[in-house]
Amino acid sequence: MIEESGLVVERRGAWAEVETTRRTSCGQCAVGASCGVSLLDRFLGRRPTRLAALNRIGAAPGQRVVVGIPEGALLGASLAAYLVPVLALIGGAILFQTLASRLGWPAGDALGIAGGLIGLIASLAWLARFSRARQDDARYQAVVLRVEQGPAVVLEPSGACRVGGVSGLEKT
Repeated sequence: MIEESGLVVERRGAWAEVETTRRTSCGQCAVGASCGVSLLDRFLGRRPTRLAALNRIGAAPGQRVVVGIPEGALLGASLAAYLVPVLALIGGAILFQTLASRLGWPAGDALGIAGGLIGLIASLAWLARFSRARQDDARYQAVVLRVEQGPAVVLEPSGACRVGGVSGLEKT
């Protein structure tokens, strides 16, 4: 199970809206500040991400929680999102080049590019259907695993929050 800490900001029935902050492992890498991921992290900043997680433990808004997603689900989704479009792009280009040579058409780069784009577009359409088919599948859902120990966070209607009695922190 891959785990991430977050703050419950809303509760809707069996679901909790959890806000997490994206983290990278740049502080632990030997390359440090000279790699592209570190540069992007500094440029884009660390914006919070909201996700809906199955709330089996009944976590309440303001609680810091640990959410998890099964490794297999993350691996499968990553392969679908990254590998399938690349393979379809390359496969489409090769297919169109092969068809052109067998049909006696002049095999130019434009035909390979067109085949690659058609393969990419077809894979993105497949990926959209793949995602919709799995959006309600419990195996692919984030789950609230446990409540973290620490100071309570009070979410106020104005958008401000108080952490352990200290006020004035703005909710982002």
